[in-house]
Amino acid sequence: MPNRATGLTWDRPADPAAESVRSARGLSAQAIVDTAIALADVDGLDAVSIRRVAAVLDVRPMSLYTHIVSKDELLALMANELLGEAMVEEMLPADWRDALTMTSRKLFRTFASHPWLLALLARRPRHGPNAKRQAQQLAQAVESLKLPPDEMWTVLSIVNDYILGHALRVATTGSTTDMVDNLSEQDKAQLPEVSALARTEEMRRSGEVFELGLQVVLDGVEHHFVTDRR
Repeated sequence: MPNRATGLTWDRPADPAAESVRSARGLSAQAIVDTAIALADVDGLDAVSIRRVAAVLDVRPMSLYTHIVSKDELLALMANELLGEAMVEEMLPADWRDALTMTSRKLFRTFASHPWLLALLARRPRHGPNAKRQAQQLAQAVESLKLPPDEMWTVLSIVNDYILGHALRVATTGSTTDMVDNLSEQDKAQLPEVSALARTEEMRRSGEVFELGLQVVLDGVEHHFVTDRR
């Protein structure tokens, strides 16, 4: 059966109702992408295959090739979909710190909801338009700092490294907790510092550790790129 897909349709249809009607009548690229994302959320990225997605949709595997060219393109569509989800929808605040806080929270929440996305991006899938849009939004977030382009991207890299590092912990441990869970009660009793960590466990479970760390990172950015240059 020849592959009849003519290329990637990157963006979600503007009219979800119309897409729903098309999906009810037959397959669509968006239905395939949504199913693949849901499958990865449950069983991980390695569970995503043309055959498995087709089984969930209750269609023949070859039917998917009417809408997508290959598994690699399906993965690219999945990445593009979630990078779009990671963007802030409303207008960003004019203040760089408020804007970076908003974009960082949204990106982290996306990674926390779909921890396999880190592994997918590490495979360097084909870039869709949302990768460019996200880069533009991040550049807009630090626009008020009035930095040279190289320093602007340095700031964004510092913040993104923090987000990715914290997201990696979630992806590998399933939570925002740290080594406290692996320590015995005797360890905690003998080490006051460890006991203090244990007492803050509830805060960590609520995700406040990410917020605290983010503000510390932004404090550093402000100190180095703003305060020291006045």
